[in-house]
Amino acid sequence: MGAKKWAAATLMTAGALAACAVPNQGTATPAVAVAAPPNTIVIQPPAVAAPPQTVYVAPSVPVAQTVIAFYDAINRRDFPTAWNLGGQRLAKGGTFASWASGYATTSWTVVTVRNVRGNTVHVDLSARQTDGSLRTFSGSYTVSGGTITGANMKRVS
Repeated sequence: MGAKKWAAATLMTAGALAACAVPNQGTATPAVAVAAPPNTIVIQPPAVAAPPQTVYVAPSVPVAQTVIAFYDAINRRDFPTAWNLGGQRLAKGGTFASWASGYATTSWTVVTVRNVRGNTVHVDLSARQTDGSLRTFSGSYTVSGGTITGANMKRVS
């Protein structure tokens, strides 16, 4: 970020503009306060790129909100919430610890709801890994009673 240039203000004196300059002998010089530039905060990028800003695509449909909440919880590393939103069903009998450890190399995810048909939410998913690679998936989730009850996701890349 470049430094901001600050200009001195001109003063109105007796109806005429006069620039701040060396005053004439014996003439009172008005004091001019120039505000210091605001504090600058430099934010260093994280080791792995941060997720893009989450944009929710019009799903006021509760089944879509469940899928979005599931991935939001994963992004926040709130695995107990994600487990309760459907991780337990997706783990297919596995333990919470085993399921949660499956996200150990995932930095963040972005889910895009393509459409909703009944209780099926069709999505595209991008998952940035801790090594910087990106995995993409496409498919659907089935939601019932505010919980993901099934998934049919295929890895695209």
